[in-house]
Amino acid sequence: MAVLVVQRGHVGRKTGATGAPGEQQFAIEAAERVRHHVNAVGHAVRIIDADEPAVRYRGDAFVAIHYDSSSNPSARGASVGYQTPEGKSFAAAWKRHYAANGWTGGFRGDNYTHNLAGYYGVRRAVSVRNRMAFILEAGFHSNPGDAALLRSPAGPDRVGISVAAAVVDILGATCPPGPQPPGLPAYPGVVRMGDRGQAVRVWQRELNARGGYGAGPHRLVVDGIFGPATHHVVCDFQRKRGLVVDGIAGPATWHALIVGR
Repeated sequence: MAVLVVQRGHVGRKTGATGAPGEQQFAIEAAERVRHHVNAVGHAVRIIDADEPAVRYRGDAFVAIHYDSSSNPSARGASVGYQTPEGKSFAAAWKRHYAANGWTGGFRGDNYTHNLAGYYGVRRAVSVRNRMAFILEAGFHSNPGDAALLRSPAGPDRVGISVAAAVVDILGATCPPGPQPPGLPAYPGVVRMGDRGQAVRVWQRELNARGGYGAGPHRLVVDGIFGPATHHVVCDFQRKRGLVVDGIAGPATWHALIVGR
């Protein structure tokens, strides 16, 4: 079991760098979603606030959660900052999953500002040998398009799912132990009620083939539509495997389905 340290950007500060409007609340909500999804794949999470002692940064990985703001409303895009090769790999995995899970605002260059490149939380994590460390800016609160994505109910959860999926990519999952063996279907990304497309088809196919739903009344039509029948099967599978029963097909459900637990 690994320990992921999650810093809630600016939280705990009343003066000085207190963040953009609403940023502290977003960080609080997103950190809880990170905890939920990372715990579901068998790893531990330590949530810390902006100004805590260096010892609290010790762990196996670190992420700081923020979002951006600008006087220019056309500025948009998520971004990451890191100071080590390990941090770069973790950040790249997060970006990949963030886009796969519905982020359509694009990305700015890595380490694109001095503050992002030199973020003290990443520096402090690295100083206590927690080298797999990065800061994420989830998008621009000041941009209407980004703000709509950030403010939606899925906004904080998108951050949480993407961090958990990146953790699985880098560290594997402890349910089951270790990373997914080679030769198995690639993780298609998180899907939920109302989604459509190829990712849903992959889930439906594998639930039929590997989840025990290939025959009988629960057999799914592989049509790429995440409707009530698919939702029912996902919930039933999660219940049988002792997972969180939320009807969201994400990293923990995938690993239980493909490899077992």
